[in-house]
Amino acid sequence: MALDGKRRVALIANEKGGVGKSVFTRALVDWLRTQGERVLAFDADGSIGATIRVLGTREPEGALCKNQDPAVGIGFYNGRSDNERNILLDSIASNDPLYIHDLAGGLLADLTKIVDDGEGLSGLLDAFATHGCRLTVFHVISPDIGSAQSVARWLDLTGANVDHVAVVNLKHGKPPGDFPFWYGFRDAKGESKGGGTRRRLLQEGGIEIEFPSLQSGTFAKLVS
Repeated sequence: MALDGKRRVALIANEKGGVGKSVFTRALVDWLRTQGERVLAFDADGSIGATIRVLGTREPEGALCKNQDPAVGIGFYNGRSDNERNILLDSIASNDPLYIHDLAGGLLADLTKIVDDGEGLSGLLDAFATHGCRLTVFHVISPDIGSAQSVARWLDLTGANVDHVAVVNLKHGKPPGDFPFWYGFRDAKGESKGGGTRRRLLQEGGIEIEFPSLQSGTFAKLVS
């Protein structure tokens, strides 16, 4: 993500909860760090978030450290709080090349309040660009219609001003049949339904990847 020379801020997103954002985030952060990459990682669901619960640094007795180094553990903030959501933008002050934020479900409206007073994301995107940062939004995809609708809303607010990656979470099934609203399908009358958001994302330069279905033991380690 940061190999193109730009500083990169990756947002793991979907307005719908339960799609697998945090599992994907933890796998991505852990893999990058294992490869020797310096990654500043944050959980926007506060100290109760699933990502900090697994990857956060802990005290000798096992409790999560209150002061997390996001380059080692997981920084955290409440993205719904007026007093804390600015941490998304403030985090880039360290001048590192790569940041990853696990966004809580339904957080997009709160992001519009950081700079734009609830009227979009253009000001926030400009602020990142001013500091030499480019955004990548990873949209974790589940079979539900709400998952595809979330991607459409992000595209409406950001378009080609950010890089989009659709992450089809194979935990939920096999494409295309198990993801009807993402890939599209024909209803009982033979009419085409769904699939438009996927086509739009690809037409606007986005890419699509698959997140493999993990073995039960591996999955348990990522969620506990």
